[in-house]
Amino acid sequence: MAVSNEFIEEVRSRNDIVAVAGEYINLKKSGRNYNALCPFHNEKTPSFMVSPEKQIFHCFGCQLGGNVFTFVMKLENLSFMEAVEKLAKRVGLTVPAAARSKEAAEKNKERESLYAANELAAKYYEYGLKELSEAKIAQSYLQQRGLSAEVIKKFRIGYAPQSGDKFLKAALSKGLNPEVLQKAGLVNYNERYYDYFRGRVMYPICDAKGKVVAFGARTLDDAKQPKYLNSAETPLFSKSKLLYGLNLASNAIRKTGQVLLLEGYMDVIACHQFGLENSIASMGVALTPEQIELVKRYCGKIVIIYDSDQAGVAATLRGLDLLVDSGLEVKVAVQTAAKDPDEFLHKQGCEAFEAIVQNALSLIEYRLEQSILMADLKTVQGKVFVVNEILPLIARIRNIVEQKAEVHRLAQRLNLNEETLFSQLEKIADKGFRKKVSQSIQEETSAENGFIKAQHNLVQLFLSDARAYQQWQDQISPEDITDPNLKIILAAMAVLNQKQQAITPSEIIDYLQNELLTGIIAKLAFSPAEGLDVSKLAGELIHSIKNWHKKERYKILAEEISRKLDAEGTVDPELMKEYKDLTQIFKGSRN
Repeated sequence: MAVSNEFIEEVRSRNDIVAVAGEYINLKKSGRNYNALCPFHNEKTPSFMVSPEKQIFHCFGCQLGGNVFTFVMKLENLSFMEAVEKLAKRVGLTVPAAARSKEAAEKNKERESLYAANELAAKYYEYGLKELSEAKIAQSYLQQRGLSAEVIKKFRIGYAPQSGDKFLKAALSKGLNPEVLQKAGLVNYNERYYDYFRGRVMYPICDAKGKVVAFGARTLDDAKQPKYLNSAETPLFSKSKLLYGLNLASNAIRKTGQVLLLEGYMDVIACHQFGLENSIASMGVALTPEQIELVKRYCGKIVIIYDSDQAGVAATLRGLDLLVDSGLEVKVAVQTAAKDPDEFLHKQGCEAFEAIVQNALSLIEYRLEQSILMADLKTVQGKVFVVNEILPLIARIRNIVEQKAEVHRLAQRLNLNEETLFSQLEKIADKGFRKKVSQSIQEETSAENGFIKAQHNLVQLFLSDARAYQQWQDQISPEDITDPNLKIILAAMAVLNQKQQAITPSEIIDYLQNELLTGIIAKLAFSPAEGLDVSKLAGELIHSIKNWHKKERYKILAEEISRKLDAEGTVDPELMKEYKDLTQIFKGSRN
């Protein structure tokens, strides 16, 4: 059973879209609206807008738009009802029990049970580190790594005992189901259930909200492999979609406007201990699109500080293509004084570490230096190799000034003529440029059709001001609209008006529940109507639309009358009268 319109409206009205979106992305005031880098696609210049007045969002880059429910649905991959439940819970409302579908209720129950299992495990491992006698080796290890009691507590570091079932027994005594524990990745089954993590230092992995969703575990016996063991993928945990430490770093990231991206748990923990609390980790993998989108919700700048060995360099280079198009300001901090940031901080100190961050290279500058290391610049082939590595990246830079600066840098490093490089750059970019120009011309040509524009402008006015729709609703109907999407939107307005519901963009979006139409509604509603006589303009647009239909009818009549005269020598008087009436209307302007 669906929830009532009244409940949905209450949830919507109590969840201001600016406040909700601001929990996910870094919004900045821009006139009457707010803007940000779009969380749904990669971009360098903010084209994502949020309107507090209309309670909608729209990205002028990827064309996605909607209201507060749509925003949460898109970002968290939820159904409409799941988004309603999440936002209701955010403001302390409870969705009526009758409205919960059996499937949604079961899914929610499963997730809550998995969260409970992970939280219990985190507490058990924390207890194990402090109280178990066998944990002294773990305490000694953490002490040798230079970790303070405060940072151990902050990151909830723990210890999993050697025994094969100690955690299992503790969990069962608390009433947890062994099948749930297995699904959470905490136990395995082979004729019997047994603990998955044994004899390891435990690092809880949390989602952005701070809920434990998985664990990283380090062996205390270096002969035992693997050294690090992560939880398997579960309904709560996907390694490619999370960033370690984000829940603890989010405030500092927003405050500094910058994130320090590291490789492993200990690097993040050490940074936080030294006061660099805007630090997070990709957990030993190259950055993924999902992780990049996570970063963009909090800030626009990222400094990568991976390990100094070849694996660290390779990890940076693997994420390069995604980062070039990410819209983030990306830099790479290079250090060779230690094998990783953790070791560097304990040996060189925080001031030295901050210096390498301050002197970080741009992404293309870093790639350039790495390419030069692999080439012999004394040979033509070596220079060609470097140019082929770097120019395609420069071609993807949208800012012309930045692009020219990178070409200048490349020319200087290789001792080449800039004009030669620009000529080659144009060849790389030409195909994509021509395609964009062609698309732009087609769009402009389509937009020149006055009738189509009149339909769009009218629906836009109605979305901007419901009073205009209520004033003119009797003069225009969905049948007068030829654009199928606009026809549906206008029909939705009529239904809502009949039900005496508010005719706002957000209400229409909820009523239609259509992704394509949601984007169209948000885009139209964002177009300003300030300073216009909305009522007068709506009347003029309706007249224009009606007039177009009359002209089309006039053309059809002319053809039909001509055919009948040729074939029969006579025409129906009513048909002729209609034709003469229209002739009178269009006299002097038969186009």
